[in-house]
Amino acid sequence: MAELRLALAHPLDAENAPLFAADLVAEAARQGITIDYSVDSIGYWDSVLDSLRASGVQVEQVAEVLFGIGTYLGEVILRSKGGSWVSSAGTPLAASAPLPIVVSLPSGFVDAASQPFAALRDGTSLAAFYESVVGA
Repeated sequence: MAELRLALAHPLDAENAPLFAADLVAEAARQGITIDYSVDSIGYWDSVLDSLRASGVQVEQVAEVLFGIGTYLGEVILRSKGGSWVSSAGTPLAASAPLPIVVSLPSGFVDAASQPFAALRDGTSLAAFYESVVGA
């Protein structure tokens, strides 16, 4: 992913990742959409990404939303598996993670925050990513 400038409400660090997800949930609620950090809710975000892709929206136009969705995905993973958000520095993902935060799980590290960027570009599924991390 090319270097993006994100206009975020909080500093981009691991301790604020849950705040970004909560901001996304609050915005959805303002629009009458209930998002509850359930596994099933990930499918809603897949449908949003499908709609954006079909509309021809570019990553740069919705980067902050994509980042919010990524932190939401990370929070769903953490609620299922345990773990925490950490800085990517010093992790095996340091060289490959395009954003400076990753999810640390008992089984290793995953880059949840950048998954929506790839999903918009490539049509990959957030639900499939979740399943690959958490298992069936």
